[in-house]
Amino acid sequence: MSARARQSITIQVPPVELQVLDAKVAIVEVARSVRFDGEVHYHVSCTVEWGGYRSPIFHLDVKDNDELERKLKVEIAKMKLMIASGFTVPFQRIV
Repeated sequence: MSARARQSITIQVPPVELQVLDAKVAIVEVARSVRFDGEVHYHVSCTVEWGGYRSPIFHLDVKDNDELERKLKVEIAKMKLMIASGFTVPFQRIV
């Protein structure tokens, strides 16, 4: 088998749970893709739990872990603002 015929496969088995700020984030799926310009991006599906609520699954397109962390912090802030303002319809109440 030639070196070109062999391919390296990296496997990460979700779900992965982590703490970001004071929220619990569950990463349920990560899909790698290559843009038209050759840049690698990742399509990350995740949920956030905070203040007794869980978000629906949402998706973030990121190029690395730093961008993922920044975008998760934005999503957590939006969730906190929605809950604080009483708009809890999109979220599931958890015990």
